[in-house]
Amino acid sequence: MFDFLKKLFTIPGVILPAMKMKLPTLNLNFTTPVIMGWSTDLRMYWPKLSIPGGPLRVAMTAAILGIGIAGGTYFFAAKGVTQAPTYPDAAVYDVAQAQRLERKQINVGERPEQATQTLNLVIGGARINELNFDTISVGKATGLAEALKISGTASNTLQCDTITLDGIEAPSLWLGNSSIHELEITDNAADGLSIGSTLAVVSDITMGSTRGTINVPSAKSSTYDRIIIDTSGADSICNSLTLKDIKAYGAYSGYAIHLEHIDAGKLIIKNSIIGSGTGIDSPDFTVATSTNVTSSTLTNNIERAITIK
Repeated sequence: MFDFLKKLFTIPGVILPAMKMKLPTLNLNFTTPVIMGWSTDLRMYWPKLSIPGGPLRVAMTAAILGIGIAGGTYFFAAKGVTQAPTYPDAAVYDVAQAQRLERKQINVGERPEQATQTLNLVIGGARINELNFDTISVGKATGLAEALKISGTASNTLQCDTITLDGIEAPSLWLGNSSIHELEITDNAADGLSIGSTLAVVSDITMGSTRGTINVPSAKSSTYDRIIIDTSGADSICNSLTLKDIKAYGAYSGYAIHLEHIDAGKLIIKNSIIGSGTGIDSPDFTVATSTNVTSSTLTNNIERAITIK
């Protein structure tokens, strides 16, 4: 084998001298402090390392070491480094923190310790121009409380100029604990429909300027087990929130579409199909009495037997 390689790398008429690899000389003397009249001298040397032979053997040794280093680097990089998720990949995105850091756009998120396929937007304290979700499939057969949830607390709410739900298909939808200046529910079909909102004086929220808002890119043509918009940390403000063609399936311990702690100038629910197959006497589309509304438009909504699978 070595004879073959020697012939392969031989240059006619050129004879290279034998090469040896040596470390630089290390000859250090140390004297330890005198302790109770006793001390000793320490001397350090490099261990002797040499590779006898010609240039071919030296080159082969260097090549083997290089391959070993490169392979080890690749192995540890592949094993130890996980790429951070970017929006709208399933992950937790702290929109408010990104804005506090003066970022113009939400981009990088964090994966929770227990991996899920949930898109979780933590927006408490953020000022956002637009939130758009379009053509998204959510849900799983069992084990979830909801597929889409917007919530905060009694004192920390999502304050939005306009919220639109258009083309939603889900087993159930619930809206409560909210204040809506103008509620519009039109052209929907539900396996039981209950609108029990309370007439009240609600301020018409309008975002004046979008200066200083953070940009959240549109999430389109994606799949998740859940979408969560969480404003429990503080009030959040948005110009518009649009949920279009969101399709949900599965059995839920709560409501597939859960909306609460919302203060909106206008909230629209249209062109949607809601039903779990329990019959129209057990409403799947509910606007609870805890929803305060100044004015409402309810047109062309029908009840019929519907089962979302």
